[in-house]
Amino acid sequence: MKDISDEVVRRKQTQLTTALDPVLHLLNDADVVEVMINPDTRVWVERIGEPPEQTDIQITTAEIERAIRLVASIMQTTISTDNPSVAGTLPQWNARIQASMPPMVDSPALCIRLPAKKVFNLNDYVAKGILTVSQSQILHNAVMDRKNILLGGGTGSGKTTLANALLDVISVTGDRVIIIEDNRELQCNALNKVHFYTDANVSLQRALFDSLRWRPDRIIIGEVRDKAALDLLKAWNTGHPGGVATIHADSTREMLTRMCQLIEENNMVAPKAFVAQTIDLCVHIKRDKNSPAGRCLSGISEVTGYKNGEWLISPVD
Repeated sequence: MKDISDEVVRRKQTQLTTALDPVLHLLNDADVVEVMINPDTRVWVERIGEPPEQTDIQITTAEIERAIRLVASIMQTTISTDNPSVAGTLPQWNARIQASMPPMVDSPALCIRLPAKKVFNLNDYVAKGILTVSQSQILHNAVMDRKNILLGGGTGSGKTTLANALLDVISVTGDRVIIIEDNRELQCNALNKVHFYTDANVSLQRALFDSLRWRPDRIIIGEVRDKAALDLLKAWNTGHPGGVATIHADSTREMLTRMCQLIEENNMVAPKAFVAQTIDLCVHIKRDKNSPAGRCLSGISEVTGYKNGEWLISPVD
């Protein structure tokens, strides 16, 4: 029965590849990280280190809807007026997908987030004008000095790509690296590494707990988004320094506040002094239409403590 099921899935994946033919060349492009098909059928694309741009691709509403229904079928769910959206991962491209149908949107829409096939290193960031030489050196030194680094920014700001640049530095240290994420986006060339993936059955808390039994030197988190924030800080603070994690926030200061908000999902008062003691560096990146790369580094702050209700942080860039 399993063989038949696998064959059905393979057939549907082949059908999906056909349905996405108008954008297939983008999905297979090593520079592309996101393909956005809007309700007006316009197709936008984002390439590594560049702002999103509109393409001249022609795709019909019927083609978009067919692709979405195939996605839902592959994920063993249905999409309808009562359940007008579906999210998941497409194994053909290891791509994170978000699809919506009316009445949630005016017409079918699809957003496909692809894992970076190329890893930008810090020198590439300097060449693109996203980092200055000084900022690049600060980040390089922080990794080598085993500082705990929190990367913040909004959706699509480039946090994961920057995390990959830091992992490029980590890969030459000889450290044993444990990476935990929900989608396959982080890339590390370290010879001694274990990659954990979270899902509906494996929480970030559980993955963190298990990872400590795998003798990590460094623990890397794709995104901190729930009450496991406290577990991460405890792991970093108990013999596993030199970690990297990303978080959604609007500034370096707000990154610390956001960590506390996540910790408080445990129905406890966030230990702000402990947060400040554990996180050494907050790095914030944001979208910037005035930058040739479409984004810029908006701040690097060293965290030195928490006193009288205030975060003690100082810019180092």
